[in-house]
Amino acid sequence: MKTMVLTSFLRMYRPQMLWFAGFLVVGVGLADAVVARFTDPPFSLWMFIAGSAVKYWLGVVGVTLVAVHLRQFVAAGITRRDFIVGGLLFGVVLAVAAALLVPVGHGFEDALRGGAGGVPADYPRWSVPVAVSEFGHVLPSCLAYLVAGAAAGAGFYRFGAWGGLPLLIPALVPVAAAEGLLGLGDNGEVLTRLVPYGIALAVSLLATVLGVVLYHRELRHAAIRSGPVG
Repeated sequence: MKTMVLTSFLRMYRPQMLWFAGFLVVGVGLADAVVARFTDPPFSLWMFIAGSAVKYWLGVVGVTLVAVHLRQFVAAGITRRDFIVGGLLFGVVLAVAAALLVPVGHGFEDALRGGAGGVPADYPRWSVPVAVSEFGHVLPSCLAYLVAGAAAGAGFYRFGAWGGLPLLIPALVPVAAAEGLLGLGDNGEVLTRLVPYGIALAVSLLATVLGVVLYHRELRHAAIRSGPVG
């Protein structure tokens, strides 16, 4: 059943994933071309736009998991447990794909701007180690936003607008941890703040796991609503 939930989500969201990635690549590519036509910016436009867009999009996907799909799956005979596990597996797959898109797109941007001979010294140059580092920074944030969206959506779904509002604080803890410890510098390069990367990664993932626990507790006894949330 969990596998069926995963494959169902992948099938439903495949068009959105392709449209989102295509719009991001074309939109940022055109913007980069326009900017490079008139100036030679020392920053990576792709890293700033794509690095943020993938996280926000995953947060929206997390909200829709419950608000849009819970009733559909339960009505089809899927248990809440299988829905939760299958949905989270889908979220992990989506987060990995989104986190891969960021360094791959950065590599194309670097090449299109002319590589070492065509970019300012301050531009965050692309290389395989840089791509690995970018993936390692973006993936925890993608997971954090997805889980925060799911936990926030589940809180509002179960307790309504006023009951779900206080639960926004614990739901957003994964985002606060990821954004506070892992982020981008002034030119789009990835940074680790306050502590070494290993500790930052562990704290971010721990906060995300706690968000998953909150999501599970909110949803496991939630009544299935027949109308809009609120």
